[in-house]
Amino acid sequence: GFIMAKLTYEEKKEIINLYNEERMGYGTIARMYHVGDSTIKYLIAKYNKHGESVLTKNKNRRISPKTKLEIVNRLNQGEVQNTIIVEYCVTATQIHNWIKKYEEFGYNGLIDKPKGRPPTMKKEKKTIDPNDKDELLRQKDQEILELKAEVEALKKLRALVLQRNKQQTKKKQ
Repeated sequence: GFIMAKLTYEEKKEIINLYNEERMGYGTIARMYHVGDSTIKYLIAKYNKHGESVLTKNKNRRISPKTKLEIVNRLNQGEVQNTIIVEYCVTATQIHNWIKKYEEFGYNGLIDKPKGRPPTMKKEKKTIDPNDKDELLRQKDQEILELKAEVEALKKLRALVLQRNKQQTKKKQ
């Protein structure tokens, strides 16, 4: 979870040991590591359910839209959030975001958008017979339509940027 990011792998191992072997309480351990009691409680619960795997950060772990829907449905049926956090190794923040997205967009809101910039693939221009005047005209018309659409999009973007800048200068005054 995002709160546990403060704790290193070694610290998490020490915490598990302090709790299981030394029989220290959540509060005592939490104060030693300057984290909240709930951080320790979740770490122990997740460790008891899933073992070693919860100790390492797994940044690229993707949760499928199907699983997110399952989580949202279980919460809507009144299940306790903490149970789900431990069972699926997710955070309260993640769950909160999925519920909001599900309420707004339905199942599609739970599908991860691809990260980063989409690859720009230059569309291959079909080679056309220079003597085929109709086809040449069709191709030019298509290019004109694409360029007009791009100009319109850029105009809208420019208007939004100008509007935002105007709002920010008002705030500063």
